This record gives sequence, structure tokens and C-alpha cells, in this order.
Amino acid sequence: MFGKKKEELMVYIIMGFLEAGKTSLIRDLVTDDMFDDKIKTLILACEEGEEEYEKSDLDKGRAVCEYIQDEESFNINVISKFLKKHKPDRVIIEYNGMWPTAHIPKLYDDLEELCFDREVIFQTIDVANDETFALYMKNMPSLMVEHFKIAEMVIINRCSLDTNKLAIRGSIKAVNPRAQIVYESEDDAFYEMKEEMPFDINADVIEISNDDFGLWYVDMVDHQDKYNGKTLKVTGMIQKPPGLPNGFAIFGRYAMTCCADDVQYMGFLCKADDWSNFKNQQYVTITALMEYKYMQEYGEEGPVFYAESVTAADKPGEELVYFN
Repeated sequence: MFGKKKEELMVYIIMGFLEAGKTSLIRDLVTDDMFDDKIKTLILACEEGEEEYEKSDLDKGRAVCEYIQDEESFNINVISKFLKKHKPDRVIIEYNGMWPTAHIPKLYDDLEELCFDREVIFQTIDVANDETFALYMKNMPSLMVEHFKIAEMVIINRCSLDTNKLAIRGSIKAVNPRAQIVYESEDDAFYEMKEEMPFDINADVIEISNDDFGLWYVDMVDHQDKYNGKTLKVTGMIQKPPGLPNGFAIFGRYAMTCCADDVQYMGFLCKADDWSNFKNQQYVTITALMEYKYMQEYGEEGPVFYAESVTAADKPGEELVYFN
């Protein structure tokens, strides 16, 4: 006998700082005709922003709004009371951007336990304002990165023809390659803009400068089809850890994904005829064919370089890679 399918509780977590556009997004979610107007929505607002929820909008979307005034009150006991009071089919949480994101996975676990008779489906969305994006990345990068790491989608509001999409994409994809980025603008001309990379993607040999390593890395991870089967010339550091297949080394660079305390080595498998002339952690320039394939060392499909030539190289003027 087939069991009855569980009812679903859809939970949206909308993150972002003040004036990012969270309230506007939530208002659109509850009033958009694309959404089922027969379901009831509970909005949990964890901060009072510049905009408020109008009663007419709430009524149109069969929504109610409750406020959680402080971080201490953001817990499953308080949320459970609101769930019992309103019995919603959908929950939208306007999350306070200054609170740690560590509360979010815990909430998911608590809700799954509380709503044992329903399937809890989570979606995390981060909302940012292009007008303040660079300023926030400069002054509070760790908070921005916390949001990027946990977000399934990042919405960039108030974009213009001056928007630096490469820098934005680099900042986000460096810490969460799987995040979907959506740009919003009131200027139709913005959507006609193309992302021009600072190197020739159609060249017989794509030459990546030291300064462009981060942008190339993000674009390569994001658009595998553009680089699969292409030949690249790029400088990086080799690592020779034990246990690699014969002829392989790790080729890459150290990168700063957030701040000085968040530096990590980004490396890829690279095969050459002979690595014996090069020391561990030596910089080299490779000209190599790149292919995406499954490798046991990755545990999944990933980029593999097949070096046609390897030469010793000087350290880059800036050894750390940046993504923006």
C-alpha cells in the first residue's frame, strides 16, 4: 500500500541588511499572482525596516505578520507559538542581517522535528543593494560572507550601468559556487550589458594574468563549458602531496575569500611528464589543456590540467588571489 504524501511547509529565509530590499521582496512574494492565493502565509519580521507591510497587501496575500524583537526570542519555542496560532502553509522570515547565520540551520533542524507530520522545505535568499555592496564588503566582509555561504540565491537590487558584475560575482562565488545570482534594475539597458572578461576566451591559448586569476577561477567554476577542452597559460604554485596518481601535482594559488583570517589554497590536479625539476610550493607557469572529468581525488567531476609545458616562474607581486 502506498502511503499518503506528507503535506509541505515552505519556509523562506530572507537575509540582508537594512535598505537591501527585503520587505519589498516579501511583499512581492505574498501578492504576486504566480503564487497560490489559497495558502496562508506567516511573515516573521526580525527587524522593522524602512518599509512596513500594508494591511491591504497582507489581506491580498492571505498573510499575517508577527514581529520577533530580539535575537534571544528567535528560537523554536517562540516560533512554535506563532505556528500554532496561525497554522500557516508558508513561512517567510525576514531575518535580521546583523544576527549570526548559525541560527538558520538550527532552525531548520528544529522545524523538521516540530513539524514531524509535514515535509519542511527551506530556501535561503540573500538580498543586497548594489549601491552599498562595495562599502559593506570593505567594512564588514565577514558578515556579508556569512550570508553568501548559506544563501541558495543572492538578489542584487538597484543595479545600474555602473554595476561591477564581475566583482559582485567574484565575492559571492568565491565562498559559495552554487549560489544563484539575480540582478535587478529599473534600467532596461542594464540587462543588455555583457560581462567582458579581461582575457580573450576565444584565443588559441587563453592567457590568464596573475591579477586575473581570481576572476578566471570564478568564471571557470561557473561556466565549465566555456573552458572544457581549451588551452590556458597561467601561473601558480605547485604542491606535491603524497598519494597522488603518477605524474600528477596540485596546481593553484592561495586566495583570500573574506579577510586575512580566511586564506585557503585553491588547487587543481595537473599532470605533466616530469615534475622532478620543480620543488614543492614553487611557482611555475603552465600551458595546459583543461578538461572536466571525474577524479577520485575530487570525489566528483572537476577541472584537470594536462600540461604541454611547465617553466619556473617568479612569485606574483601579490601572492594572494582576490575575487573582486
